[in-house]
Amino acid sequence: MEPSSAHDQLEHPLTASPRIGSEGVTLYRKLWRYRALTFALVRRQYQLRYRQSAGGFAWALVPPVASLFVSTLVFHTVLNVQSGQYPYALFTLAGLAPWIFFSSGISVGIPSITSSMTMVNRLAFPRGSLPLSMLGTSLIDFGLTAVLFVAYAYVSGIGLPVTALWFPLLIVPVILFATGITLLGSAMNVFARDIRLALPLVTQLWLLITPVMYPLSQVPHSLRTWYLLNPMTGIVESFRAILLYGNAPSFDLLAPAVVGSLVAMILGGWYFGATEARFADVI
Repeated sequence: MEPSSAHDQLEHPLTASPRIGSEGVTLYRKLWRYRALTFALVRRQYQLRYRQSAGGFAWALVPPVASLFVSTLVFHTVLNVQSGQYPYALFTLAGLAPWIFFSSGISVGIPSITSSMTMVNRLAFPRGSLPLSMLGTSLIDFGLTAVLFVAYAYVSGIGLPVTALWFPLLIVPVILFATGITLLGSAMNVFARDIRLALPLVTQLWLLITPVMYPLSQVPHSLRTWYLLNPMTGIVESFRAILLYGNAPSFDLLAPAVVGSLVAMILGGWYFGATEARFADVI
């Protein structure tokens, strides 16, 4: 029986390995061992982002403020979307906080491998540290947006309900979901650069089907089941419940988000771990 050729042994990127569990576990263990490197990259990326800028870290508040202005103008003023007894701007900002972290995180994290060709080709380190460091910078911006919400809530005379104590726990599913999507997308982008090109359109469409600028209660009942298949729906609504309404997170809303986040982590970890060794050859 003739030995199989090297070409026959080479796995296709989209069918990299059947060991979904083991590949992902190996990747996450390695990333945990090198967590100091990821933290160092976060610090470096954040410093480089605002170096020689007059506004400095204040630029991190520009995206939520700009999104808040546009959504208030279009959805509230023009389309007459109502937010009940709460100011529309505060209602929207409660949903924008997790959404901006997610969208900005995947937007900078997915192209991170291909945009760091020198590091990938010349240095030996876990490649997953690159997309995770990008998520880390977005997480810092997330914290600044949360501070903006708190300030606005007290200026508006509403303040924070005691259910805001759920905030640290609700951060977990959105981080997990963003991590899984970023690892999966950044690895796929190495083999198909169309991922990066389609990313702005995907995030814009994703925003429209996520109840960030309008309440889920205004979505027709026939569509709500489909909406809940989007993990960001449960995440956004849960943040709004604890920060604005004074309600604990709803299991019916949050359970699909948690399941979706875990699935994204498993798939992202598997695919990234299975294809990481070939990044340098393809790039």
